[in-house]
Amino acid sequence: MAEATNATSTAASPHRLERGVLNIPNAIALSAAAMAPVLAVVLNAPAAGPQAGAALPLSFLVAFIACLLVGNSVVQFARRLPSAGSFYTFNSAGLGSSAGFYTGWLFWIGYAILAPGLFTAFGSFVHDYFVSTFNSNVPWWLFSLFAMVIILALSLRSIRASVNVDLVLLFLEVIIFLVLSILAIVHGGSGNTIKSFLPSSSPHGVSGVGLGVVFGILSFIGFDAAATLGEETKNPKRNVPMAVSGALISVGIFYVFAMYALTTGYGLNNHANLLKFLSDPNPFVTLGHHYASWLLQPIELAAIAGLFSCFMAIHNTTVRVMFSMGRDRVLPVSFGHVHAKWFSPHIAIIGQTIFTVAIGLAGGAWLGPGATGNYGFTGSIGTVAIVIVYCMCNIALIRYFWKSPDRSWWRHVIIPIAGVAAFAYPLWSVAKPGQSWPFSLVPWITLAWLALGTVLLLSYRRTSPEKIAAIGTFVAEEELEAAGEEDQSLLAARAPSLQHPTVEEEAERHPEIMED
Repeated sequence: MAEATNATSTAASPHRLERGVLNIPNAIALSAAAMAPVLAVVLNAPAAGPQAGAALPLSFLVAFIACLLVGNSVVQFARRLPSAGSFYTFNSAGLGSSAGFYTGWLFWIGYAILAPGLFTAFGSFVHDYFVSTFNSNVPWWLFSLFAMVIILALSLRSIRASVNVDLVLLFLEVIIFLVLSILAIVHGGSGNTIKSFLPSSSPHGVSGVGLGVVFGILSFIGFDAAATLGEETKNPKRNVPMAVSGALISVGIFYVFAMYALTTGYGLNNHANLLKFLSDPNPFVTLGHHYASWLLQPIELAAIAGLFSCFMAIHNTTVRVMFSMGRDRVLPVSFGHVHAKWFSPHIAIIGQTIFTVAIGLAGGAWLGPGATGNYGFTGSIGTVAIVIVYCMCNIALIRYFWKSPDRSWWRHVIIPIAGVAAFAYPLWSVAKPGQSWPFSLVPWITLAWLALGTVLLLSYRRTSPEKIAAIGTFVAEEELEAAGEEDQSLLAARAPSLQHPTVEEEAERHPEIMED
């Protein structure tokens, strides 16, 4: 009976996702898949190696700690304001509607632009696998389109089906790499040393470790994805924070363990081995050759599975941000609709699919589909945008709890300040001038996107101020009822109504908005 009532309530509103259909493992799967743990260690370990050297485990450990600082802010907010908007809702509550608009604007493009890079990288990986295994030269874009069709069908039909697929793929790929890591450590001999966690193991000392941290932090982008499931997860005030924390901690431990295994198995504390490592296009495959040749095929398949699960997780995260912004009428209001039968944000899903395919095919033709082509370029743009949002969230948490009787100096002030400081250097490293082309375009593209957002914000303030007033105010209805008086009064002060009207009611009240 409860399930029937829930479905009826959801279907009655075009602005509601299906409530209570996901559990903690489902939400953990989305965040973990968005981080793509196997893909991250395969691609980011070689990228960090020239600077970090044998201190790779230390670089990823420091990155893990830095992301835990931001994770604290996500957890604190998710306990108060469960919403599909995630940072969009959090920063609106802490810094006001204008900051909420910029958050949504950056967060949307940050995740949306990651998808075309994953689209092309998946096709490139599968193409290379077919060439090496079957001597078959199938165009990469056919594999990319095939993956996109599957993701489109799963995301339209059910978020639960999508995250369950993510969960299965994650389990298989992580198990494969854990087995390889254990074998590398067992047979590592003199490579097993605590020196891997000392800055002196890096050929460039502390600065080398710091540059390695940049790539470590890039590996954690996406840990917050579970926060976008705040309206679809059972008991979201408890389960979403647990999912974000669980995904971040488990993947962080995996990263440090895998980096230690790579350092040990490859013998990076030996200068000659380090030189070989720096010229190795895939160090983990090399470990497989040395310690478990029977794992070579599973290792390659695990990398492909990791790409697919990450692609699907990023897609589902992006469309929920688009849905939340459409529901607030900042993006076209149709993005805020859900399917009458499947309860999925179907218009946002279709819109993001078109964007992914168009940018993916164009970027792949321009820069190439591989890790150093479209994937690396779009990933850099997305990383800059998302890291800015992370820093804003830390500041928002301080302001949100500043006058609250529940304020903790440690959780709500000191840790957020440390989080901003921890991300300042990686942000500068990715966005600083003097990068090679086309990465030199990244800061200019980000600034152009912010300028476009400023024009849109000023336009809304002049023509539709109620859009700005409503930004980020939608939280799950049952959670609003359970919220404390302080949370309710804060949200009510910023928006005349937390329950968004139906499309018909909106057309009657504000016909000029519907024309937008």
